[in-house]
Amino acid sequence: MHQPFTWTGERDALRVTARSLGGASARTGHGSIPIDGASTRTHFRFPLKSGTWLVAVGASFHTPHRWAVPEEFALDIIQLGPNLRTHRTDGAIHADFFAYGAEVVAAADGTVVEVITGGKEHPPLLRRAGESMDDYYGRIGAQQAENLRGGESGVVGDCVILDHGHGEHSTYAHLKPGSITVRTGHFLKAGDTLGLLGSSGNSTEAHLHFQVTDRPAPLDCAGLVPTFVGFEIANSDGPRPLQSGDLVIVP
Repeated sequence: MHQPFTWTGERDALRVTARSLGGASARTGHGSIPIDGASTRTHFRFPLKSGTWLVAVGASFHTPHRWAVPEEFALDIIQLGPNLRTHRTDGAIHADFFAYGAEVVAAADGTVVEVITGGKEHPPLLRRAGESMDDYYGRIGAQQAENLRGGESGVVGDCVILDHGHGEHSTYAHLKPGSITVRTGHFLKAGDTLGLLGSSGNSTEAHLHFQVTDRPAPLDCAGLVPTFVGFEIANSDGPRPLQSGDLVIVP
C-alpha cells in the first residue's frame, strides 16, 4: 500500500506473479487486480458546515488510512483554534476540542441504510509532556486493541451510513453518543444534519471519519475516491483530491 507505481499509456489491470521461496517443489501463482482510476458518480459536498477544517489524515501515501481497504481514501477531519491547536487548555476532556459537537451533515442526497450506536468515548489520547514517541504509540496501541475487541461500534463508534445509488455509500463515524438524529430508511438531502462530531470508538481525539465505499458497511467494504464539490482548498492551484494536511474552506 506504500508502493507507488507509475506507467505510460492505457492501464486496466495490474498482473501479479507470486513464487514460493522454499518447500519441496517450487510453486508459482498468477493473478490480476483491476485498476479503476475513476472517482464517484455522486458529487459530495463537505460533511461539515461552514468554516475552516483540517484534513488531518487523507489518502496521501504514508498515512494511517492506507493500510486498510475500507478506509484507504477516507478523511479524518479536525478543526484548529486560534492557538493552531485542536484543543483549548490541556485537552483533557472532549469538550476542550474545537471540533467537538459540530454538526455533521449529509454530504449528498441519500437514504440512511445503517445506524450504529453503543460506541464509547474514551478520554482523549494526546501525547503527554516528556513522553517518548515509542511510549505514546504503545499506549495508543493498547487502547486500540481494546477498541477492536468491541466489534463495529468499538471501531467506528456511533455511526451513520447513507446509500447514494450507483453502489456508492458514505460513512460518518465517531459521532457523539446520543447525538444521531436519523433512523434507517430516512431520506436526507445534502446538508441535512445527521448527528454531532464526537470521539466514539477507535478515536484518539474528537474528529469526523468520513469515507465513501462500495458497500453499506463500515468495515466489510472497499473504499472509493469521492468526487468533491462546493468548497475551496486553501493555497491549492486548482481542483484536486483532498490530501493529508489540506485546509478546507467551506462557505
